[in-house]
Amino acid sequence: MSADPHSAAVAPRAWAEDERARKRGRVQVFNATRPDGLDGWTIALEQYELLVDVILTTIDAFAADDGTVPLQVIVNEGQTRLGSHPAFPNGRLANYVRYTKVDLEARGLVERVPKSSPQRIGRFHEPSDQQ
Repeated sequence: MSADPHSAAVAPRAWAEDERARKRGRVQVFNATRPDGLDGWTIALEQYELLVDVILTTIDAFAADDGTVPLQVIVNEGQTRLGSHPAFPNGRLANYVRYTKVDLEARGLVERVPKSSPQRIGRFHEPSDQQ
């Protein structure tokens, strides 16, 4: 996959804010397209860890030959696996999954296929020097 602005590094300020949030049992949500990489809100650590697990295990389980999965597959899997989890009392997971996916892009753990429609994501891979 080629470089995407959503996978850009975030500023040190974002990492410092995340460290402070984690001391309170929260995670600072990153977004590489925002100033300093901060989206301006936090999520409960338990929710974040559950969502990260769903996103990464879904990519690993359902990836096509190119190593990617349609985002909607991940959203559906999140809803199926966590929709009745007590950490998500309202049971609606689509936005949680999408925002956490954006955060994981900024943290360099996943990346989207640029201009894919529907959107596809996979695990982040360092760009190769070879063509």
